[in-house]
Amino acid sequence: MKPLALVAADASTLSRIILDACAAGGRTVAGLVHLAEAAADLRTDLPRLGDAALLEDPDFLAAHEIIVGVANAERRTLTVAILARGGAVAVIIHPSAVISASAVIGVGSVISAGAIVQMDASVGRCCTLNTACTVDHDNLLEDGVNIAPGAHLAGHVTVCEGAFIGIGATIKGGVTIGRGATVGAGAVVLRDVAEGATVVGNPARPMPARA
Repeated sequence: MKPLALVAADASTLSRIILDACAAGGRTVAGLVHLAEAAADLRTDLPRLGDAALLEDPDFLAAHEIIVGVANAERRTLTVAILARGGAVAVIIHPSAVISASAVIGVGSVISAGAIVQMDASVGRCCTLNTACTVDHDNLLEDGVNIAPGAHLAGHVTVCEGAFIGIGATIKGGVTIGRGATVGAGAVVLRDVAEGATVVGNPARPMPARA
């Protein structure tokens, strides 16, 4: 297995989640590729390997597996660029997560402690499944989906690219969450959510447009 390099830009929670999952699973992180001029305080003594130029260096990419721990839009852009240059992008799964043998997890995705992904679920690239969320059987999560802690998706749910499911939300089986949509904390979603919409409440309804 190639040494793992973490791409970081600030003291984001995602970078710390990645480091914690690696430590829990015994995965060694070689160091940080830091996008910011000054290294962020990630509460780690890992060495700084260099800056963004490393992500265009064929020798570095050939020698390392990469995981990007920055905010979603930039995370996906960087991941696609690394793959296009022939680099390898890791999947990070906390050892306490439960992943069905028939589930598929896309590169660049991070699965936190206690998360569950059931049989025949498909998780796209650069997704984040946070603490104790559940993704049940035959779900389809497209690229860049973020599932907050304690959210629960029943079977045959589709979550389209870049959508966010808030903490403690519940999604009924067979529902589709549109591209870039947001499901509010604790919402109970019983019907499809339109692209770009924000829904809240029980049952979940679209938030009124601002004047």
